[in-house]
Amino acid sequence: MEYYEDIKPHQKHRSREYYLSEEEIVDYAKKWDPQPFHIDPEHAKNTVFGGLVASGAHLYAILMKLENEKRPRPAWITVLGLDKIRFLSAARPGDVLVLEDEVISKRESKSNSNAGIVHSAGKLINQQGEIVLTVEGIAMLEKRPANGTPSSQSSAR
Repeated sequence: MEYYEDIKPHQKHRSREYYLSEEEIVDYAKKWDPQPFHIDPEHAKNTVFGGLVASGAHLYAILMKLENEKRPRPAWITVLGLDKIRFLSAARPGDVLVLEDEVISKRESKSNSNAGIVHSAGKLINQQGEIVLTVEGIAMLEKRPANGTPSSQSSAR
């Protein structure tokens, strides 16, 4: 686990690559965001996108998956908020996405002496180097246990 004390301001992380298929785009959108430009390739050709594109909610879900695959895994207690979510470029079938994130700042929690607050910024980038999505997040992380045993507050997030 990576505890609050292990986190350093300006610390950066780059995830593994994530391949985005047409089938995944359509399946996700059919369930969660059934807009024609997400689920119908023929209809999508005649939109401003000129083809099928992934839902913004789907892209954020991919970002969270890549964030949660970090090793060592952060000792998350909870996410306190998300700010400045921006969808800057469309993600399309066949795109290969990576997450780059950076710690902006950290501070002790005022309400929980066993935790700290971390402010970070993430961006999802495609294989051409285009930024697809940006977001800033604030999370509460567990402090390193004094006795070596994690508290029961940690979660899989």
